[in-house]
Amino acid sequence: MKKQLLIAAVAATMTSAAMADISIAGDAKFEYFNDDYSGSTTDTNQTNTEVNLNIKGSNGDTKVVMDLELNTHDSTNNANTLDIEDLYMTTKVGMVDVKAGNYATGTSAILGEIDEGSRATNKVTLSTTYNGVKFYAGNTGGSTATVGNTELSTSMFAGVSGKVAGWTLEAKKLDATDEAYKIAGEVSGLGIRLETKNAQAANSDVTFGQLDYTINDVALTYAFLDVDNTDSLVGETDSAIFAVENGGKATARDNKQISAKGAIAGNTVTVKSGSIDKGISATKDLDYAQVAVSRALAAGSTLALTYTDKDHSATEDRQTFEIDLSVKF
Repeated sequence: MKKQLLIAAVAATMTSAAMADISIAGDAKFEYFNDDYSGSTTDTNQTNTEVNLNIKGSNGDTKVVMDLELNTHDSTNNANTLDIEDLYMTTKVGMVDVKAGNYATGTSAILGEIDEGSRATNKVTLSTTYNGVKFYAGNTGGSTATVGNTELSTSMFAGVSGKVAGWTLEAKKLDATDEAYKIAGEVSGLGIRLETKNAQAANSDVTFGQLDYTINDVALTYAFLDVDNTDSLVGETDSAIFAVENGGKATARDNKQISAKGAIAGNTVTVKSGSIDKGISATKDLDYAQVAVSRALAAGSTLALTYTDKDHSATEDRQTFEIDLSVKF
């Protein structure tokens, strides 16, 4: 009997140890959308269900990450789709950190509000930090281009970032022709983020800027995109800042937005108002306004209500009301 108890205890310990290096987290949400058009476009009602799972496994300094998304993608027949979004490994080779696999660039990264941070297949990033300065380089695969007498991969990138007197500075070689620069910091409570894409092609530069200041517990933000005299230079379609993005709009140029965020009676309220130059057509701007209210519920979920009013065409507006019930686990 004692031997059986000992064996059971050892087996339980081994199982616990094996599971200790694997973690599963995620979130889920149910969304309802109502689109009301002021003109002849047919009004719509739509639902969407999304579940995201983040699975991590580790062995020493090596980690494997897999992000799964199950989503109906606003399908009218609610057809479920399983998407393996991220699948990559991180490890160390001496002083060099290695990240390899399929992964995306987020909106918080340099040019995150300018270029679409789409996932690349078989991407690799090598990085190391020396005296507080980070150096990195990588490749997303793809074609090659000849610059002078040198043939370069158009998907190679390299950069350096660090802090100087409290300011974050970053410079990145995006590909064989284009560069990006970033500065971010704070002056007397005023947060500043400024990024620019310096493209070799004529009239193809884009600058993103953001100013943040909190007064009486209300966070005020001014954000802008300054686009050169060429259309379709901004690819981002999943902005963390702008209520309406430039990405996907063929003639869109500058985007300017002001917003305020604060707490009212236990609710988080965010108001945004902005305009996209030539966002509808070469002669028509896209004006928009958005009000969002979210509240944590006692059951552990969060309820969010969002109302967006924006120009849809030269002759009609579009009002979207969204209900979002979500939970993290």
